[in-house]
Amino acid sequence: MIAKGFKKRYFSLAAIAATVSMVSLNAKAATVATIEKVVVSASKTLQEESDVSDDVTVITSEEIEEKGYRTLKEALGEVSGVAFTSNGGFGQTTGVYLRGLDPKRTVVLIDGVRFNDPSNLNGAAFELINLNNVERIEIIKGPQSGIWGADAIAGVINIVTKKATKEQKAVFNMKVEGGSFDTKIFSIFFAKKSENFDISLGFDRFDTKGFSVAEPGQDSTLYGQRGDELDWEDDGYQNSTLNIKLGYDITQNDRLEASFTSIEANVHYDTGAGIDGNDIETTLWGTTAYNYNDIRDKLYNIKYLKNLQKHQIEANFKYSKFKRSQYGGYSGSVKEYEIKDRFDYNKNSFLQAGVGYQRFYQGLSAGTDLNEDYHNRYFYVTNYNKFLGGKTIFSQTLRSDNYDSFDDKITYKLGVKQYIFKDYYLSANYGSGYQVPLIFQLNYNATQNLNPEKSVGYDISLGNDILKITYFKTKVKDLIQWIDPDNNWLTPNDYYYNMIGETIFKGVEAKISKDMLENLFSNISYTRFITKDSEGQSLANRPNWKLGYEVLWYPTDKHSVSLDGYYVGERYDFNGYQTGKYNVTNITLRHNFAPHFTGVVKIVNIFDRFYQEINGYGTPGRSFYVGIEGSF
Repeated sequence: MIAKGFKKRYFSLAAIAATVSMVSLNAKAATVATIEKVVVSASKTLQEESDVSDDVTVITSEEIEEKGYRTLKEALGEVSGVAFTSNGGFGQTTGVYLRGLDPKRTVVLIDGVRFNDPSNLNGAAFELINLNNVERIEIIKGPQSGIWGADAIAGVINIVTKKATKEQKAVFNMKVEGGSFDTKIFSIFFAKKSENFDISLGFDRFDTKGFSVAEPGQDSTLYGQRGDELDWEDDGYQNSTLNIKLGYDITQNDRLEASFTSIEANVHYDTGAGIDGNDIETTLWGTTAYNYNDIRDKLYNIKYLKNLQKHQIEANFKYSKFKRSQYGGYSGSVKEYEIKDRFDYNKNSFLQAGVGYQRFYQGLSAGTDLNEDYHNRYFYVTNYNKFLGGKTIFSQTLRSDNYDSFDDKITYKLGVKQYIFKDYYLSANYGSGYQVPLIFQLNYNATQNLNPEKSVGYDISLGNDILKITYFKTKVKDLIQWIDPDNNWLTPNDYYYNMIGETIFKGVEAKISKDMLENLFSNISYTRFITKDSEGQSLANRPNWKLGYEVLWYPTDKHSVSLDGYYVGERYDFNGYQTGKYNVTNITLRHNFAPHFTGVVKIVNIFDRFYQEINGYGTPGRSFYVGIEGSF
């Protein structure tokens, strides 16, 4: 099947994938390529996107390449329901607000392994995720605790790295890119598959001298000038990411897999908002490398899979280990064991049950040996049905978490999707969530009696492959907040507490994806965010609305042009400064100039807009990048 409006274009793979869940087309070399948009994180089992009732966005590797995305933040820029802020440029702390909820309320996975750091107030370090060797990004919005347990009130983002496929006995990809801020990017990917054994190896290096993290804020007479105009010190960033995957087919029905991800990064930053600082200087704590953060994150996964008639049994061991040098040093880890069985009791229905154990641990906290942990034993069960020839989809999930340090909790998720006319469907999801306090929060200064957050949320969607409109609402009880009574964080009387009452997160998402001409594709997304705490106040750092836009043009079989960007509406930070009302537009040009080789030119912020996502922190102006990609 060739997707409507697209005619045998080599470069149109991503555009087609953006509009339909599974397509086949005649590619340039007259071979047939098939793209399936699949998702794992909706039910912890592989499903086609069209068979899932949840509000799902899947960004494929083809889209990542054509649009020149290098980081997770860039890829999320046009996704509806997603807002973000960063404390500066490359590698700086980035908060991703899924449907307006704080970053730590989203579970982030890399190949199914938790990337949420128990010692990190922000949860996952979104800013450290490079995309050059990523196969797809799954974004599941709405409460997902019924599947993934605590910390999934806002949803789940699953980063799936590339691996060898049945169709590719051997593959080698490479990319070299350089540009503004003395940025150098290098990545390689190698995969080989034999009869019983497969191996994949990916390495991604991002190295930049960057620009000043701090810039004059709105309370400065210098506001509007960038750090380089004031000769403020550049703040560099280096990131080396390694992914290794191994697989061995023991028998036709038994398989053993292992994966390893290493992220090592050095991040230079400044003293604070609007305050330049040297990398190593005398600070309030004495002489220390205050403005330099050395990060070492490791993720491990060993998996055994067995097919037994109608059963798919999977046993997992997952281990995430985090370490960073900031403020004297932080460290943490998450260890998890799980076994689950999916039973396909008929062609369109399955029952899946799983049991597991998790240990969350924090070692260092600002250089102090905290050595605290908590444990969780859990089980869950999911029932999934497709009726009436696949036109009616119904799923139910129930999960029980039994903690040694908190009250036990039962969460759930219900979903229904009904195709009402041709490919038009109506879907609804309702679920509950549970957010456990971080070990850091429980042990922070004057904090006492901190309880987990509880939530319920739902969404209703109407759409098809071209148009989709979603209304969402989540209510969070006992929202965890921070307060400093004397407004002086150097005195240890500040603490975390549970807000009384409910905090509301609601809004509307709309997306339209359309092939305008034979070789022109457009995509527009809109999100209205409304947040209210129990006192009726809006929450900081969320825009009132956001508009994403992109146009993909394929002038020839060997060229593509991607124009993409977003507009952020009115937004205020914690100090009441307006940080919204700006747009950022980027353009990526690709030329397949020789067999196996593609040249890439990317211009970021082509209109050179000045903006600050957080008052006093810089963002890149117009910047240029040139690269070459090879695929063999």
